[in-house]
Amino acid sequence: MAASPPTGLQIPSIGVDTHRIVDLHLDSTGKLEAPADFQRAGWYADGPTPGELGIAVIGAHVDSKAGPAVFYRLGALHPGAKVTVTRKDGTTTTFVVDQVARYSKAKFPTATVYGNTHGRAELRLITCGGAFDHTTGHYVDNIVAFAHLV
Repeated sequence: MAASPPTGLQIPSIGVDTHRIVDLHLDSTGKLEAPADFQRAGWYADGPTPGELGIAVIGAHVDSKAGPAVFYRLGALHPGAKVTVTRKDGTTTTFVVDQVARYSKAKFPTATVYGNTHGRAELRLITCGGAFDHTTGHYVDNIVAFAHLV
């Protein structure tokens, strides 16, 4: 598919339905920044858009001090779940989840998460998870859902 930024995200099996998607970039350490608003998802605007060849990335918070956020139930996704992304050009893309994994932020497997797609359009959904470190104020892991375009 031609490039077109995402404008909406629906994951019925975990209750996600948002049309509040912002652009995300890498921070000064080379990591994907998180949306400033806990109730918004964001996509990596310097990479492929959902439906283009390669890996499109959408990230969102798991929670905030006020309660659950957009990807609160991301870890509950199962292989076979459908993910629909609405695009600015009016088209929609449907992805199917292949796997959901939890990785330590300290040993994040960048090559595994962002590696070779073998010439197909894929999607990664990313949030925080695992234990919460009260000293740093951050979760120690990331939850990553891997999906491919159907």
